[in-house]
Amino acid sequence: MKWLIAILAVSPVVVTAGTFTPPKGCTAYLTVQLSSCRVEQHWTCAGDPEGDHWALTIDADGPSYLQHLDREFRWLENYPLPGDFKRTLRQPEADPNSLTDLLEKGRDDFDFEQTVLRGGKPFATEHVTGFDKLTGTKVRIDGEDLLVTEFKFQVESKSGGDTSRTYGNQYVSPKFRLFFQGRETEEVGGETYQYDEKPMLFSEPGEAGFLADKPKFGCDEMMSGLQMPLATAKERRDEL
Repeated sequence: MKWLIAILAVSPVVVTAGTFTPPKGCTAYLTVQLSSCRVEQHWTCAGDPEGDHWALTIDADGPSYLQHLDREFRWLENYPLPGDFKRTLRQPEADPNSLTDLLEKGRDDFDFEQTVLRGGKPFATEHVTGFDKLTGTKVRIDGEDLLVTEFKFQVESKSGGDTSRTYGNQYVSPKFRLFFQGRETEEVGGETYQYDEKPMLFSEPGEAGFLADKPKFGCDEMMSGLQMPLATAKERRDEL
């Protein structure tokens, strides 16, 4: 896929035109501005299996993360950007991600492995286990109805690296069948990191902000090195 190579190389068409250009043969359907100086672009491609979609995260410096997901939100491929690392899902999984189970039953447990590649060559395997659970809380952000989840997962390297544990709350859109990050805590290597990356604006085709490739929120705080404490962060949301 030439378009994938272009994105992985931080192609200028993605980061300098002011408007994101989806890959040839693909159709963008959603742009999401996050509170953490990031913007997400979501698209589907004609040659992919039905239900597959791609998500590109762009921060103040350009593309930072690319994901290939399916209808159940299984992590098929992901690419930290820039760089030559890639993670691919090892199939079949012991217990695959199932967004359907989460929406219909209120909880989804998962257990799967990822192959980590560097320069196209496998060099590690990661074991991912955890759960997503609906809390019963519904919120509306920029007119979009979202469900709040509680989640926890750990990533254990089979090559002897540090085990990371991440937990907190996320948002799920039944309409788009997408997860969006929220307030999260990550523990790895004896360090603890906290994040608040909730969605702020949703733009579909024809709406203002669709395909915008520049983050709109939180960049001043990022530039000054300030971080908003999770306990006092004010959420821009309307309770349903």
